[in-house]
Amino acid sequence: MTSRAPSTGVDVHERAANSPARPAAVRLALPLGDPIDPFALAGGTGIVLADGDRVLVGLGRALTLELPGGLDDAAAVDAVAAALADVACDDRLGTGHGTGHPVLAVGALPFDRAEVAHLVVPALTYVRTAAGAEWVTLVEADGAPLPDPDDPAVPGALRSGLVARAAAAGAGSGDPGTPRVEPRSGDDEFERSVASAVEAIHHGELVKVVLARAVDVRFAADVGVADLLRRWAVLEPSCTLFSVPTPAGQFVGATPELLVEREGYRVRSRPLAGTTDRYHDAGSGLPAALLESAKDGEEHRLVVEAIRAELSPVTAELRVPDRPELVHLHTITHLGTLVDGTLRAGPDGTVPSALHLVARLHPTPAVGGVPREAATALIGRLEPTPRGTYAGPVGWIDGAGDGRWMVGIRAVTVDGAAVRMTAGVGIVSGSDPATELLETGLKFRSVFDALAPGAPFDTAPTG
Repeated sequence: MTSRAPSTGVDVHERAANSPARPAAVRLALPLGDPIDPFALAGGTGIVLADGDRVLVGLGRALTLELPGGLDDAAAVDAVAAALADVACDDRLGTGHGTGHPVLAVGALPFDRAEVAHLVVPALTYVRTAAGAEWVTLVEADGAPLPDPDDPAVPGALRSGLVARAAAAGAGSGDPGTPRVEPRSGDDEFERSVASAVEAIHHGELVKVVLARAVDVRFAADVGVADLLRRWAVLEPSCTLFSVPTPAGQFVGATPELLVEREGYRVRSRPLAGTTDRYHDAGSGLPAALLESAKDGEEHRLVVEAIRAELSPVTAELRVPDRPELVHLHTITHLGTLVDGTLRAGPDGTVPSALHLVARLHPTPAVGGVPREAATALIGRLEPTPRGTYAGPVGWIDGAGDGRWMVGIRAVTVDGAAVRMTAGVGIVSGSDPATELLETGLKFRSVFDALAPGAPFDTAPTG
């Protein structure tokens, strides 16, 4: 059965993924004009991916690319970039200068790498670069004609439509009220899980595991996703903002962790592991002490070595610094390492796509553990709440195989007035349950500051 995706509001025709018609696309530069608010443009159900280099907004759904076996489905992963490259596009912008391939797909993939996953090709993709260039890619559906790229009025009309859509969304959604915090598990239960994990490590079952706990936050009115993104943009200017629709709700966050980025032959990753509070007074020694912490250093080393092991077979050169750096966020500081390399072409002359690299790396020990299989099994036994897309890959891939994928942490799932927050901590042999509990509180607080600024945050169960 064929159905229509939600309207983009800018007169773009869309189609369901099972429509037999092969789509076509057109990419056009937008002229200068009134500014477009990307968060208002996306609203509560659109796609947003925003970092320091560019802002991407996706509206509607032209194609759905399914991974029936998730990232473990090698054939489906192989097919994604080819399917995007097969979309015939009249590209009036041209590649180069940071424009990339005109057709891309976006996904918020489950943490469980074997779970069915989907990537979406938006019917309309709006992009604005840090240099101020703007363009739109439209993907055809149902055989309806695309705008005539030779019509000089079309780019201006597209811009006017986007400005009007953003303006119609309004400047804000109003105050949703003081939230009620409902932990999905008690503090004692989480500490017992950490103790069980440490015991498993001491018995040699694994070396590291990341355990997460979830908290439900309930408001009196629907949460405004655009407002949430605006607040996060102020609190975490160095993070990648994202908002992606999922079956459970809108997955929204400000993540500091780059899983993998591919641009041609270049590949980059920046894992984070090891955490402390960030005191804003200049005399605080906490962040500097993080560099000397044996426990945090071991936790971070395991992540970096795992990424080195996965990328080395597909790279001709891989640069891994000897020591991590401090990555400062709004309320916490992490240890981070920038891994940078050059991909090596295989026998067929091609290099792995961004999604192939995601499949190699996910989940890294920053969100899973070492060994991966043992850690994943222990997570399944000790965590009472499935993670869904929390700590899963979030990002995009285009028809050239390039892409940028982040780790879906410092995030929430918004379903109207209900919000699910999740925070994870790395457990190694030296972990203390009470200290790990406090670290989850730090991470919850960093998210809650954007979700409900000024509201009290208390994870103690209510009677």
